[in-house]
Amino acid sequence: MAERNVAYAKEILKSVGISPARIQMFHCSAAEGQKFQNEATRITEIIQKLGNNPLKNSNPSKKGGKNKTE
Repeated sequence: MAERNVAYAKEILKSVGISPARIQMFHCSAAEGQKFQNEATRITEIIQKLGNNPLKNSNPSKKGGKNKTE
């Protein structure tokens, strides 16, 4: 079910113009700390290469202030 939800979320992101690579899913057990660290680092690098969330940068109604939900 989780894999299906991730696939659905990726489709939604793609439909609104955001890279679906921003959502990743991987499996590891509690005993696989090193694997978790490696995957978290890998995903962080992908997101950094993608840059800022394009929806945050495209809101013309913002007047330089931060929204409380950001």
